[in-house]
Amino acid sequence: MSLKEKLEKKKQKMRDQMQRGRERTEQMRAEKLRKKKERMKYIEPGTIRYGLIHRQSPLDLMKDVKERREQKREEKDKPDT
Repeated sequence: MSLKEKLEKKKQKMRDQMQRGRERTEQMRAEKLRKKKERMKYIEPGTIRYGLIHRQSPLDLMKDVKERREQKREEKDKPDT
């Protein structure tokens, strides 16, 4: 086996390894996105997590949180009819 053949085998082995790595990375990224979408189903507007996920500005986020807390307070204070 000549040196050229050995180098070609080595290159091919490295290419195959890189391709497997790319596929694995792509699978991991897709899984991460699926999990994130699944978690987002249960996050309510006006929560800090919701604001972080949707990249709200801090001011908008705090306004939403304040409104949500006020609504909860109002619901708690209302007498049941």
